[in-house]
Amino acid sequence: MRRRNMQTVTAPPDADLRRTDELRLFLDHHAVRLVGALTLITGSRAAAEDAVQDALVKAWHRRDTPIESLAAWVTVVATNHARSGYRRRQAEQRALDRAGARADMESMATDGEPFDRALHDALRTLPDREREVVVLHYVLDQSVAQAAAAMGVTEGTVKTLLSRSRQHLADRLQPEGV
Repeated sequence: MRRRNMQTVTAPPDADLRRTDELRLFLDHHAVRLVGALTLITGSRAAAEDAVQDALVKAWHRRDTPIESLAAWVTVVATNHARSGYRRRQAEQRALDRAGARADMESMATDGEPFDRALHDALRTLPDREREVVVLHYVLDQSVAQAAAAMGVTEGTVKTLLSRSRQHLADRLQPEGV
């Protein structure tokens, strides 16, 4: 049996250790919630997971660059990634709907949280930007300023979108005869 050349393993630089710790904290405290939120935005848990994973890889590659809030940065990058893929999947979903196929909505529920079909269906009827702002603000508990930064719009636009989306959701979720 041949012996391989044994190279000395060196500890990663401080930037690697810091970013590794930041990523572990993010995964422990924010990842599941972000995947759930992006699932509501995109309608696809797999697409949401891909978006978060892509954002985490980008964060790792930027480990020499300080990121003030990794959770906020990953949220913005993952949301942008999900948004860009969403348009492609919309056309795909329309074709599936015409063919009579149905997504497994139960699998889109986040771990440990009950699935609310009526709420999910109501969210799916919102225009894209309204659905996105609702998820950022109410599901991810982002402030108006954080949601505005994530969407690349003004705080006033976020407030307007939230107001419209609340009205649309109230109309759709209100019991009949009330």
